[in-house]
Formats: sequence, structure tokens, C-alpha cells
Amino acid sequence: MKKWGIFLIIIFAMVICRTYLFRIFFSYDTIKERKVLDITNEKLKNRLKETENNTSVEDLIQNSLKETASTLSFSFYKCDHETDKLVETKKANCIGYSAFLASVIQFKLKQSGLENEWKVHHNVGEIYLVNENINRHFNSGFFKDHDFVTVENVKTKETIGVDATVYDYFRIERIKLK
Repeated sequence: MKKWGIFLIIIFAMVICRTYLFRIFFSYDTIKERKVLDITNEKLKNRLKETENNTSVEDLIQNSLKETASTLSFSFYKCDHETDKLVETKKANCIGYSAFLASVIQFKLKQSGLENEWKVHHNVGEIYLVNENINRHFNSGFFKDHDFVTVENVKTKETIGVDATVYDYFRIERIKLK
């Protein structure tokens, strides 16, 4: 019984500390960028306008992650990655998740009047596990790289890294950048 108690405590601690542990062991490195698309779908625009106006970029990112996770479901198959099409299909891989998240953050930055202070980047990069590039260990073209989003403060150069797929599966809100 004592072993089960210790095991459960360890599992509980891992769940509680998952963001901290993820950021210790995993980091992301940008190799290129994709264009952040503007939202033209009126239904999505109206839905985003109905959400609260955020005064902090942290709240804005958090609400954008929630919107992305509630709108999309992950697929390993080839999917659209244009934001307006994703609203209809609701299926996306890491490209679509990041494209959708970047578009939503950009829309909300404009809505909140923060677009001159913060810039959104849709990044393509590699994931490192304790400084070892894990992408090169996969033979599938699907895993050759990974898409994620960064939000950069134009003045201070502070950069916040976000992975919408990791958030959707594990509720990890921030990633560590190399």
C-alpha cells in the first residue's frame, strides 16, 4: 500500500508540475516563418468580438488558446491551414492549429489596440528534448518539423512561445524557446 501511495503522489506531482517539467526538458527553435493570415470569416470575427477585450497580452493569449482548442480537433492527416476554412472543417494538424492561433491572436491584438506593441509570428521549427533534436529521429515527413506561435514585444523584444497542439492535449500554456 505504501508503494501505491508514493506512486500516486509522484503522478499527482507530475500532473501539477507538467508545465514546469515540459519547459525544463523541451525547447523549440525557429527555422522559418509562415505568413499570419487575416481572419475574413464573419462568423468567427463576430464570435471573437463577443469575447472580452483583453488589457494584457497574457490574458489575450490565454483566451486565444482556449478559442483554438474549443474550435479545432487534431488530425494526423493533411488538412487545410487557412483560418477561414478551419472554422468550417474543424480538423487541423500542427500547421492549422498554429495558423488559427496566430490569426486569432493578431485579431485580438488589433481589437485591444495592442497591435503596435506586440507582433505575432507563425513559426516552423524543431523541438529539442534536452538539447537533442527529436524531429530528426522520425522517418515520416509529418514529423520533420513543427509549427508553433511566438508573440513578440516590439520594444523590449520579450518573446512568448505558445504551442496550440500542446495546449489542446496537455493544457501547457507556454513553451521554452532556444
